[in-house]
Amino acid sequence: MKNLPVACNVDYMEQRNVIVFGAHPDDIEIGMGGTIKKLTDHKQPVIACIATVPDMPRRRKQEVDRAANILGITTIKHLDIQPKRFGFNRETVSAIDRVIQQYNPDAVFTHWTGDSHQDHINLTNSVLAAARHNHFNVFMYEQAIPGGITHASFRPQLYIDISPYIEAKVESILAHKSQSEKYGAGWMNGVRGRAMHRGFQIKVSYAEAFEVVKIKEHLNLFKTA
Repeated sequence: MKNLPVACNVDYMEQRNVIVFGAHPDDIEIGMGGTIKKLTDHKQPVIACIATVPDMPRRRKQEVDRAANILGITTIKHLDIQPKRFGFNRETVSAIDRVIQQYNPDAVFTHWTGDSHQDHINLTNSVLAAARHNHFNVFMYEQAIPGGITHASFRPQLYIDISPYIEAKVESILAHKSQSEKYGAGWMNGVRGRAMHRGFQIKVSYAEAFEVVKIKEHLNLFKTA
């Protein structure tokens, strides 16, 4: 059966945790900052879990804090895995498993397995390994912008309307000033343009899209409109 895209309004079960995994600071804001803001605006607890900080750790952790404040994230977990040790290995899987056990989420978001960045792929492989016996929803967000060329094609199956939250998404990304200095104004053009493209596909102004790994029927984090 062909996978059909699903456009959703977000209705929330009270006090059910969502964990958003990112390999590095700024990954989750680029991938799904609008959806995070939509979740937190509806009193959904969101835990941001950052695996590794590859450079300027003090500055970049401060940027994580600023972005989290913009998006309403109240809990930030830094796994603090050293870049040279970070990979799809027992250390990373065990660290992720501890976070999952601590917060007992109903939904987990992570990078896309077709991503061009090896850290992103390694994180998601580790998340999927840690999640293999757990009963929660698992979704993958799109490759980060800027990102390299990849042979795979992202298959959007879940769309979230982020039209009221696009400016918060952009502001949260710009909170990572070390990266905006590096990539320049074209970075935000790419982020906004992709959100417009995904929005056009479901006839709204801006959207974010996700691939679905699994949805448990009894955990209706997202209810179809």
